Amino acid sequence: MIRSRIGVAVAAAMLVAVSACGGGGSDEGSGSGTLRVATQADISSMDPIRGNSGGDHQMLYPLYDTLVSFDKDLKPQPGLAESWEYKSSTELVLKLREGVTFHDGEPFDAEAVKYNLERAAAEGSNIVADVESIESVEVVDDLTVQLNLAQPNSALVMTLADRAGMMVSPKAAEAAGGDLSTKPVGAGGWKFVEWKRGASMTYEKFDDYWDKDVERMDKVVISVMPEPKTRATSLRSGQQDIAWDIVPSDAESIQKDDSLTLDEQPRMWTWMIYTNRASEELGDPRVRRALSLAMDRDLLLKSAYFGLGAKPRGFLPDGYWAEPADDVQLDYDLDEARKLIADAGAEGLTFDMLLYADATSTRVGEILKEQWSEIGVTVNLMPREVNQANGDYFNDIKTPAFFAAWTGRPDPALTYRLMFTKEAYFNTSKQSTPGIDEALAEDAGLTEPEERKAALDKASRAVVDDMPIIPIVFQHSLTGLGEKVEGFENNLLGKPKLTGVTLKE
Repeated sequence: MIRSRIGVAVAAAMLVAVSACGGGGSDEGSGSGTLRVATQADISSMDPIRGNSGGDHQMLYPLYDTLVSFDKDLKPQPGLAESWEYKSSTELVLKLREGVTFHDGEPFDAEAVKYNLERAAAEGSNIVADVESIESVEVVDDLTVQLNLAQPNSALVMTLADRAGMMVSPKAAEAAGGDLSTKPVGAGGWKFVEWKRGASMTYEKFDDYWDKDVERMDKVVISVMPEPKTRATSLRSGQQDIAWDIVPSDAESIQKDDSLTLDEQPRMWTWMIYTNRASEELGDPRVRRALSLAMDRDLLLKSAYFGLGAKPRGFLPDGYWAEPADDVQLDYDLDEARKLIADAGAEGLTFDMLLYADATSTRVGEILKEQWSEIGVTVNLMPREVNQANGDYFNDIKTPAFFAAWTGRPDPALTYRLMFTKEAYFNTSKQSTPGIDEALAEDAGLTEPEERKAALDKASRAVVDDMPIIPIVFQHSLTGLGEKVEGFENNLLGKPKLTGVTLKE
């Protein structure tokens, strides 16, 4: 049985705890053979604090268990932390699971948690913003750690279900000079075998994994297949058991194949235009709002995504507990867009935009180019391979705009913090969106979702008013499954884990 009552004691000295037992499955937790998976893009780094792509998670999950886990609806569940409680609004105590070892045989304990969280906050980490509220990490005993916070942070528990909660072996990290990008050692269900860059990653079952009940295949091979047609064809031919990221144009052919299953799920994955607010071309919020108003999202959803998605009102999907405020809308209004361009003195605006080189992204880019031409704006499309595009924009800031995806995070505050605050990695301008810091500060000290909603509504208004990033569409998660696949379960993030997946005889 799982009890999940997570809260922060703000006004009262209330302690809230979460506890659980292990998952279900066969007594031996085994699945003979090899699970073959096709994915769109290579991992950017096998070190969880150094990667720069939201698509990395599916390839990190086999290697790294997180302190906190989650279910398909993104409700927190025990992970390497068996339970947790807030002693006060700035003291979070984690009770760790006993008997866990890393792939190198080193014990997982409170010292390892302290090492990992301090490492996440250190130089060279891409997730400093995730853990900036943690002032210090205190080892209480071997299986108890206390996080002392500089200020309340309602998102911290679910932050520990993301990269910050992926635990690496301290011994291995030190031996690798602090960088596990090519030598990953975690405490997940599989251990690392081989990474052929741009081609595949191979994992083998970790026999000393703590959860003896969960089903795991003997070996997992994830093959990188950037071309969507190749992924779909490989699935149909039986060369792959699972194909992630089936594109909408291939969905119908998968559905019509009686030997295959198309798993379609809503998700937080948002296609959007990242803009650099510090750039000359897109620095004026009136220009950014004009670009948004000139988008016919209904047409984009139908023409590029075959209707397999949802039109956004902001950066979180409708139906989610933290959906945007009711008064937040993304309208289509060419006249207002032209007026804003004129008011900003941006007539004849031209700018460069990076995008991925796949067929769907190129199609969307061409539609946007045509739509923006209606208000006198010219965009130069610059297609690139996924990891190159990510690096060119987020690291080297080569263009003022980038059409790409936000893959979502386990807690809604993370979505706002990691894109719109001053130090956020995904905010190339390094300028905080007006109003976002105040909204997140209010949210940080609150307890239950219904209490947090009002503060998060303010955040949703702030980011749409300033429009530093322009949402286009929520694309549904489309996964192709071979006829032998059992136990596959996706989640609202659209980032499935492979524990529990087996192949029928």
